[in-house]
Amino acid sequence: MKITAKHRCGCRDPETKQKYPAGTCPDRTKRGHGFWSGEARVPAELVALAGTDRIRFRGPTRKEAEADGEQKWAALRAGQQHVGALTTGAYLDDWLSRKRRLRPTARRSYSGHIRLHLKPWIGDIPLAALRSQHIDTAYQRIAEATAGNSRPTGPATIARIHATLRNALNDAKRQRMIPFNPCDGVELPEYSQPEVEPWGAQEVGAFLDLAAAERCGPLWELIALHGLRRGEACGATWDGLVVDPPRDDEPDGPSGVLTVTQQITEYGSQLGVWAPKTRSGRRVVDLDPTTVGSLVLHRMAQTAEREDVGAAWNNGVLPDDQGRPVQLTNLMFTRPDGRHLTPAWISQQMQGIARRVGLLATVRVAAAAGASTVDVGTRYAEPRGKWTLYVDREAVGTVTVTGMSPVRGGRVRLHLAEPLPAAVPPGAELGRGLLSRRRLHDLRHSSASIQLAEGIDLAVISKRLGHSTPTITGSLYAHLLRPAGRSAAGKVARAVPRSTRRPHHVLTSAGEATAAEPVTASDHANMQVERRAWDSNPREGSLPLAVFKTAAIGH
Repeated sequence: MKITAKHRCGCRDPETKQKYPAGTCPDRTKRGHGFWSGEARVPAELVALAGTDRIRFRGPTRKEAEADGEQKWAALRAGQQHVGALTTGAYLDDWLSRKRRLRPTARRSYSGHIRLHLKPWIGDIPLAALRSQHIDTAYQRIAEATAGNSRPTGPATIARIHATLRNALNDAKRQRMIPFNPCDGVELPEYSQPEVEPWGAQEVGAFLDLAAAERCGPLWELIALHGLRRGEACGATWDGLVVDPPRDDEPDGPSGVLTVTQQITEYGSQLGVWAPKTRSGRRVVDLDPTTVGSLVLHRMAQTAEREDVGAAWNNGVLPDDQGRPVQLTNLMFTRPDGRHLTPAWISQQMQGIARRVGLLATVRVAAAAGASTVDVGTRYAEPRGKWTLYVDREAVGTVTVTGMSPVRGGRVRLHLAEPLPAAVPPGAELGRGLLSRRRLHDLRHSSASIQLAEGIDLAVISKRLGHSTPTITGSLYAHLLRPAGRSAAGKVARAVPRSTRRPHHVLTSAGEATAAEPVTASDHANMQVERRAWDSNPREGSLPLAVFKTAAIGH
């Protein structure tokens, strides 16, 4: 199709007072006079796609106008849709309604981003006119509008909103509704992902020791030792547990595997039972003999509970990700009446157990500095002895309890061997080795950190945790790989044959490889002087003492 533009302007013939026909104005050759435009007829088979029977184009010069026409014609032949005055808000609503494979949690998140953040700021802008400047301005206004709130919209939330919009506009680009995705030109505010700092092995052990006395004790072993998510632990079934036959070389008992096939998930105020989100989430987790033994004992206790309840025992019914009801059966962990557990209940229980680890009691009444007594509530151990005093789980001193006496309100007054060194607020705690505050999900992080510390391959850890790729595992726990990095550095150095190895102590000459005395302060000063002299006037045949003492001063 030939694209031809004609000159147009609003000039009139001074005699007839009529506008000059296109291309006939006597001033058309003057620079900047009028504009160039044209139109081309759209073939009948493409009218529905274009939304019109003609393509119109224009520009300040003939070349630019015809280039505009060529571009529009090429886009039409490539399948570019004509969206007309379709607004961004209307498109986002339609896009979300057409998403068939979204899980309820993702749909709820997308809906909130569109309703609360995107439509108020860019919803009225035509989809075809949306540019990166509009999106960037919207993000700035979102942050400014919530700056004074108790929970302002920060960079992390902006990044999630941006991910939703980019996903929606990528679909529009694939459907040829827009030629490019304007999200690609947006620079997001910088933010640093907080590093995961989970409990160490000793802290996890202290937690599991106390949790073992709980009714669902093995559940915490599956999370803390084997990295199950809380929803996966809620949805674990006895059908997925396979215990290996006992062997003579396993004195601790048989090991086994647990197949993760479903999870109980919360979205809003509702519950659902879904398959794991990805193929990697549907995994087989190897279990150690101790965990298998705990599960066997737990099943015996659950069988006794089921016999007591009788026919009323029922794990419950929950909807799947398509809203269809699913009868739950053979769950590992349930309430005493057989009903399924909820992820929120597990989180609440974990916090209660973690708080009691090493705890003697909580201070109920403020005590002034110099006081010889302190009133506490429920006691979890014999109080006589030396205890650490914690405020907000931070150790602030020690006290020695010599006795106790009851007071009104169910409290107990502890008598101290020495006066309090500082004032004690209500909520302060007495204990030994209290655990720092952590989320339930941090138990899963603890499992990963312990495995990394033991030198387990990153790919194996990734599979056990159900990550889609080891890259995700590495990015989450990169800061926990430092010991492995130091070990690798040492192994590489030892693997390379060297004629002379310089140990981490002082050598007195280039040919001498015997240990000498440690570096002193005067040695350090002399090394600096000698190094500066060597740098300014290098001498052949010998090296300065500073070269051989470099390792000793941390270089």
